[in-house]
Amino acid sequence: MSTGLADRALPAGPRVLALCRGATPMAEVRLHVPADARTPHALAVATLLAACLSARYGDKGEAFELTASAGFRQFAVSGSCPVERLGELLRTLAEVVTDPAVREDELAWERTQLIPRLRMLRSYPETVASAALHRHLFPGHPVTYQTAEEEELHRVSAAEVRALPAHAFDLKRATLVVVARTDPEHAADLAEKALSAWRPPARATAPASPDMPPVPAGRMAVLPLPGAPQSRIRLRAQAVATDDPRYPALFLASNVLGGYLSSRLSRNLREEKGYVYGVSSFFDAHPGTAYLGVDADTAAATTGEAYAELTAELERMRTAPPTDAEIAAARTYALGSMATRLAPAAALASALADLADGDVDPLWLLDFPRRLRAVTARQVVEAAAEFFAPQRFSGIVAADPHTSGLLTSDLTFDTVPTPWS
Repeated sequence: MSTGLADRALPAGPRVLALCRGATPMAEVRLHVPADARTPHALAVATLLAACLSARYGDKGEAFELTASAGFRQFAVSGSCPVERLGELLRTLAEVVTDPAVREDELAWERTQLIPRLRMLRSYPETVASAALHRHLFPGHPVTYQTAEEEELHRVSAAEVRALPAHAFDLKRATLVVVARTDPEHAADLAEKALSAWRPPARATAPASPDMPPVPAGRMAVLPLPGAPQSRIRLRAQAVATDDPRYPALFLASNVLGGYLSSRLSRNLREEKGYVYGVSSFFDAHPGTAYLGVDADTAAATTGEAYAELTAELERMRTAPPTDAEIAAARTYALGSMATRLAPAAALASALADLADGDVDPLWLLDFPRRLRAVTARQVVEAAAEFFAPQRFSGIVAADPHTSGLLTSDLTFDTVPTPWS
């Protein structure tokens, strides 16, 4: 990746990163503002603000497109426009996140549109499994607020939505990313001009959400889904943050285990034994920390066998360490897939902004390929031995407890309630 960029800390607070990239005359803009939603009601307010802004600016024809989303830690706005309209998009973005001017009738309409979509989302098995996993591992933490609660959405007023930026947005820690085929200094100038009117709120922003706790070791649970034809295995273990010196080696070890189609998990559980529809290992990153994730989807009848074989592969990462050939293949795949995935301007802009969400310097991404190339085989083997012991992992198996065989197996599982039941 080339290094042509502008990096500025604006007087109003936000950091601006502008990069000259892209094969088309389009500009991609991502604004991520820390806005901690410590309660279900706070998340409902932020969710409705995002819905109103997305509906109002989602498609401005040839001018620009702007959408918003809300999570328990941040409020994000994404925009796309022709390069010559970048200034217009940035001015609009500055207005909507400081003075959204949401009307009661607008709020009421978006609420009626949003609630059915959330009901549908909560009916998806993956959403149910994700919510149960977070509630099992992090009880009482705001990360368990996967989606806004319907009853809280009904309690939100337009006045609350309009007041949200002044009350909860931490503009001093916001990051604005602009990726476009234009001079990055010019793009940064446009951003600085558009955002010059931003001011810190008159009172302190809402208190930050608590840090993510470490994953407890060895806590497995069943999420009973009577009659479910498929099962979902979701495992997490404590890892290291992306700025830890061990992260590149652990990243490659994860790739060897389940990061791509030629990984150990995919070859064994999917190709050789046919136990799973899909299986992968990955990093689940949060501010200041990260978790190793292993996900597998299997038929109900092979749930016990798939789980046993998956944990056996975790153990083999220690007893049969990654070979030089496996490490070389994982590195080649990682470097190639990263270059391909981040080639579009939209993908690069989103990746940089997502790092800012995790309290990681977005420019870390530009140096990551070099760090991957510098990792030794010994470091990967050491990372595998340190982090992949099966007893370090906790999680859930979302399954029919009878047809999956979990009740008659030698495995010991707690039981977690179905979310939103």
